[in-house]
Amino acid sequence: MKVKFIICVCVCVCLSLNIKAQTKIGSVKIKGETIYLDSIIDKKNRENSINQTINGYRIQLFSGNERNNANNIKTKFLRLYPDQTAYLAYNQPYFKIRVGDFRTKLDAKLFYNKIKGEFNECIIIADKINLPKL
Repeated sequence: MKVKFIICVCVCVCLSLNIKAQTKIGSVKIKGETIYLDSIIDKKNRENSINQTINGYRIQLFSGNERNNANNIKTKFLRLYPDQTAYLAYNQPYFKIRVGDFRTKLDAKLFYNKIKGEFNECIIIADKINLPKL
């Protein structure tokens, strides 16, 4: 019986030391070469300066092979929502009008609900969006 008690106490002490080690507040120290970390950060900074887009969502208002219809829908949208951005893309043989730069699907859905009565064919599309201006 005493052996079980001693083993139980030892296990409890070990667990409490482990918990203290995990909850200790302090600074993080990195062992090794910081040059490697700096090179990774520099690489990411270069990639971000070249690639000014991130994954996000846009609302597609039109997809068809009539350029005039695409331009008319883009003009109508920009008249109604001048604070939003509209993009005309051509992916042979279709012209596409996509609007907005939404980081989350929820943001896109909120704007979609606002405009769906005015534009019949609108759908939410996952797309590369422009980085927000700071």
